[in-house]
Amino acid sequence: MKFLFKILLPVWAILSLGSCHSSVKPDVDVPCADALIAYAGQYPEAEPTDLYKLVFQDLYGPGHLITDSASCAVYIQKEVDGMDATALFPLFEYTLCDSNFVRVNLKLVKDGRLSVRELTHAVLCSAEGLPTPDPKFVQSHSDAFKAAYDPHYRIVRRDIFEKEILPLISKQQ
Repeated sequence: MKFLFKILLPVWAILSLGSCHSSVKPDVDVPCADALIAYAGQYPEAEPTDLYKLVFQDLYGPGHLITDSASCAVYIQKEVDGMDATALFPLFEYTLCDSNFVRVNLKLVKDGRLSVRELTHAVLCSAEGLPTPDPKFVQSHSDAFKAAYDPHYRIVRRDIFEKEILPLISKQQ
């Protein structure tokens, strides 16, 4: 219930605009409110910043993080090297209700199920043609979210994830 007051009420104006149905994921019929409630159940320590980040990622994907392929790969490898392999963050999850993008856990790279090269390629392809948002609107996860869930992931466009990454990780499970 704490989450409802911290996150859902401040964004009620967004929700009142209607559902976030989209042709990007036609097999899902979930309005934004249901998606936010599901998010609240999965991440009870999330704060408004974390919800904003989820919505932002669904709209802008990884475009604000990408400068070139070499730096993208270096940042992925650096984060993989420094992360705890036992973090409980999901291996992948779709963003909000439109599910335009997928959060791909770097644990897949740390475990060797996905290479840095494969993930870098997917992230770079996902960023192509996306608008670049004003940097002042880019947010990090809240300290509470980081402490509770230790998120380490990269954003990949849904169609690229399902075509290129999901088959790689599905055949290894």
